[in-house]
Amino acid sequence: MGVREVFGVLYSPVKAFNEIVKKPNVKGPILILVLSLLATAATRYVSASKLYLETPTPENDEWTESTIFWTSNGALFNDTDCIVGNYSIESSISNSTSIWMKITSIGQFNCSGDEGYKGLSFRIKWIHQNGTSPSSNATLKLFSSDESHYFKLNLIHDISNSSNEWYNVTDPINVGPESQGWMSSGSPDWENITGLEFRLDWLDAANLTMKIDDLYFGKYKPLLATDLFSPWYISSLMSAATDFFVRWFLYATVLWLFIKLFRAEPGRWSILFIVIGYTFFVMYPIGVVCASVDAFIFSMLPPLSFPLKAWNPIKGEERIASELITKIYEKSWYTTGVYQLSLYIILVFQVWAIVLSAVAIRSLSGFTWKKAMVISGISYILYYLFLRPLIPI
Repeated sequence: MGVREVFGVLYSPVKAFNEIVKKPNVKGPILILVLSLLATAATRYVSASKLYLETPTPENDEWTESTIFWTSNGALFNDTDCIVGNYSIESSISNSTSIWMKITSIGQFNCSGDEGYKGLSFRIKWIHQNGTSPSSNATLKLFSSDESHYFKLNLIHDISNSSNEWYNVTDPINVGPESQGWMSSGSPDWENITGLEFRLDWLDAANLTMKIDDLYFGKYKPLLATDLFSPWYISSLMSAATDFFVRWFLYATVLWLFIKLFRAEPGRWSILFIVIGYTFFVMYPIGVVCASVDAFIFSMLPPLSFPLKAWNPIKGEERIASELITKIYEKSWYTTGVYQLSLYIILVFQVWAIVLSAVAIRSLSGFTWKKAMVISGISYILYYLFLRPLIPI
């Protein structure tokens, strides 16, 4: 099967490729593919163990699809002006300085501990007949047991500055004992949140409207514990296998063309294809060695928590979701020493792949080391910069 040649590529590449060229055997690259998929499976599993996805309660926008859960100082309506579902909840009041809406029939929410809810998400819109912004008294209350015991948060920075405009709270409002900005009244308990209230105040009386939509508490579950993991895991491994063959074909083709360009006879493309397949033992990111190193690096990185709006955005907010995901990676991974080290490791693998390709070219064509390195380097740069980005990973 060429097992000796496969592993010889790592510790004695010149000798290994001289033997491979004499008797090319596609079983060697196929073995590399199998080992690569095993390493990739480990990498995907370790990376999935670091990803936590927010799951909402209620799941189907139940709280803002009907007014039956709500009370207000104004008249309540179901409004088709909404972000998700079919309706938002609207309250309107005439000649008043304040408007409030509250929901108390939500059960009991534990917002404490590792298994508790970590965030509250909502969309809010206000309308003032003169377009005047609310005063600094814009608040959210979380009731505990009854309305005399509550946590209160200033929402002035979490509402729109413009009348009749939805404000999208991209990041959930943090809840729980470790969250910042909350004040308490009475004896509220984060383990027993039973209702909530939105309130906006103005200095002068006017006709006021407030709308609430997309309201839910969120808790985070590891991707491994969700129904999404198995389909994602199988699909990623199938993509990795396809990716391996496509990269192998493209890279071999580029090398073959450049060998001809240097006025040499590269021989049959199929022979070069088999021989260059052995370099994929270290080819980033699908090589056996680099995939194994990736698994180790992922194991040392901190976990990532993705809000529902990031991993499952509603239609029209895909760009917001993409920016939010980038922000999460930048904050939690990109600044770590482990991640910075991985960038240098990637460079090492790329140089290693170029050197192995040069060894393979020299063994095939008899080029000098200088010419083999030039062909290998140019081919790899062309492949990496222009062809590799076209391959879905």
